[in-house]
Amino acid sequence: MSWQTRAACRDTDPELFFPPTEDDTAPIVARHLSAVRPVCGRCPVQSECLTWALDTGQDVGIWAATTPTERRAIRRQRLAGVPDPIADREPACAACSLLFPVPAVDGSLCSTCQETGA
Repeated sequence: MSWQTRAACRDTDPELFFPPTEDDTAPIVARHLSAVRPVCGRCPVQSECLTWALDTGQDVGIWAATTPTERRAIRRQRLAGVPDPIADREPACAACSLLFPVPAVDGSLCSTCQETGA
């Protein structure tokens, strides 16, 4: 996880990223998100952070300015082949934007689009 050494949050109080409740609708979570979003917004490794959180199943805390509920929704979308604009910048089908299984060449067409001539 060498990306962590370049993270904008590395000098920020870690408790900001772990609200005292798992209820994403709680006001305290909203306050934590408000404090975290500017940090994540300027982070050079936000994509790597979110990808890591999704791939390792992080179900607590705020990662790349996302809550556990938001990450579960992103995981469901990814399973359906819908890429996340932050976590899945590559590789995806150039025609339909469905995710490719790794390894793949970005800009290629998936087998369905190749068959239909998209």
